[in-house]
Amino acid sequence: MRKVLILTDLKGWHYSQLYKSFKKNNVTVESACLEDLSIRIEDSANKVFLNNKELSDFTDVFVRHVPGGTLEQVIINLNILKIFESNNINVMNTSESIETTVDKSLTSIRLKEANLLTPKTWIFRDIDSSIENTKNLLKKHSLIFKPLFGSQGENIVKISNINDFKKISNDSSIYYIQEFLETEPSHDYRVLVIKSGSSYKTYTMARYGNSYINNYSRGGKCVSVKFDKDLIDVAIKAAETINIPFCGVDIIKSNDKNYIIEVNSIPAWRGMQSIINENISDQIVNSFLNHNVKETNISIQ
Repeated sequence: MRKVLILTDLKGWHYSQLYKSFKKNNVTVESACLEDLSIRIEDSANKVFLNNKELSDFTDVFVRHVPGGTLEQVIINLNILKIFESNNINVMNTSESIETTVDKSLTSIRLKEANLLTPKTWIFRDIDSSIENTKNLLKKHSLIFKPLFGSQGENIVKISNINDFKKISNDSSIYYIQEFLETEPSHDYRVLVIKSGSSYKTYTMARYGNSYINNYSRGGKCVSVKFDKDLIDVAIKAAETINIPFCGVDIIKSNDKNYIIEVNSIPAWRGMQSIINENISDQIVNSFLNHNVKETNISIQ
């Protein structure tokens, strides 16, 4: 019998949805927070522990939350996922996928290498060079600052003039700045991409924000949209580029072109579910349970 460990920071709406969908498939469900897990490298095995108990009886791990923190903390969290993977546990999403998408600069690099449109991006190493270069860039267009490891629209600042730098809260010396693509009214598109075998299932919505931030978690309004093949094709190409089976791709249309502004490897779908009749969690779980399953290697110790 299969047993899944959901890695989450709280048992909220998303956990409840997943729990019900896994139960429909007769899968036993438990949960834990990555921050509570530790690694032991003993004898010939790498092991993961929770409260001095080895986690050895899970066939699957579903990642709903990866905590932020220092570089050391982020690395250890990813290494825990790598140990699960090396022990033939089915993991969604993998450490490699999360590592690529949690780092916005690496995502931008990968998308550009694949010739996918993404806003012009500058990554500066300190506040002085950021301000100096921004003065020249602002002569052409507005900019937007995003935390390199941020999520859910937090700490994003639109830079219309140099004084907007005072609004930026940044504990690092890295400044990830992009060209601001104006939309009126402010909106973008979220495409939820779920790989099922060799094909993809997608759900699409527009998000209209009260400001320049359109995230549902920040008060954005979710609206159904007509089928847009180009939009969906771009989202699927982004997922293929990152090699990720489950993600949320955020896109802005500018001058009739689709620009990818973010690929989220741990996407929320509550906003999407509010405008979709089909149970999205069921589709995610079905994809997860059939993804990369090794016929002879999944077993309970």
